[in-house]
Amino acid sequence: MKKLATGLVLILSSAILYGLTLITAAIYSTVLSQEGFGWDSRYGLFGTAFWKVGIVPAILSIILAVVGIGLIGSSLYRKKS
Repeated sequence: MKKLATGLVLILSSAILYGLTLITAAIYSTVLSQEGFGWDSRYGLFGTAFWKVGIVPAILSIILAVVGIGLIGSSLYRKKS
């Protein structure tokens, strides 16, 4: 039961972290659109803001989600056996 609860908390934390990363990138993209700040045309305005703000949080949220799914799967698999 502890693995199931921990997995659910990790997935929730992952979703919150990823959502906040997207919100932060959206706010930062408004700063990039002003004169004097540049953005990379390969990624676009939002993509540049996301790369500057959100690489570490995005990777961390993916890791949290994978570990959470693994814990939930492990918990449910052991209940069946």
